[in-house]
Amino acid sequence: MKGILKFLAAAKLVDLSDEEKMKLHGVDPVEEPVVSEFATENPPPLPDTSDTGTSLAPPNAPPIAYAAADVAEGKSFDDIFKSAQIPDSPFPAERLLRLLDGLRAMDEATRKAAVHAMDAADDNWTIDDSIIDAQRKIAALEDYQKALESQLAANQQQVITEVADLKEAEERAVTEIRKQIAEMERLLAREIQKTAEQITNLESGQQAAMESCEREVKRLQTEVERLREIPAQFSH
Repeated sequence: MKGILKFLAAAKLVDLSDEEKMKLHGVDPVEEPVVSEFATENPPPLPDTSDTGTSLAPPNAPPIAYAAADVAEGKSFDDIFKSAQIPDSPFPAERLLRLLDGLRAMDEATRKAAVHAMDAADDNWTIDDSIIDAQRKIAALEDYQKALESQLAANQQQVITEVADLKEAEERAVTEIRKQIAEMERLLAREIQKTAEQITNLESGQQAAMESCEREVKRLQTEVERLREIPAQFSH
């Protein structure tokens, strides 16, 4: 395994992590024949494991119940996997992805053969480990996505409920205020009518007084003129 990684790193076909680079410092020369064997143009055929992904699917587990505090934008994948309690893998899926990224220059068949060769050369891990790890992480991410969408739906429903409550409260307030306005308008109309009636009564009384005064003055003047006939006729 170390010889193969060393060969791929030297050919700049794969980028090694710091941990992998440290492990390569103690390469045993006896592993080099493995590299030479892999380096041939036609690597030996390997067992077909194309159906491994389906046969290695972990048992169906109930969806992870994320707490509201666990669901947030930008949460790291490591934190999500930690919340899902995914066990450590001998060969994590991310490590295999980095390896595949480094082998992109190869065609798919050669790239697959290279990975199988590394698997066969190292008893500490198998491709099955990465497949199971990937399946567990896919399930964790899908459950997290569902939790995120469920939280959004719950928030939307809460907003809808609160908006409906606010509109109902507004309608009650508007109805009460309009009722009060109508009552005030009735009071205002009553006061206006009352004042108008009082003014009319006062003006009518004043008009009646003026007419009465005019009639009395006319009567008095008529009598004065009648009485003046006596002095006018007998004062000389």
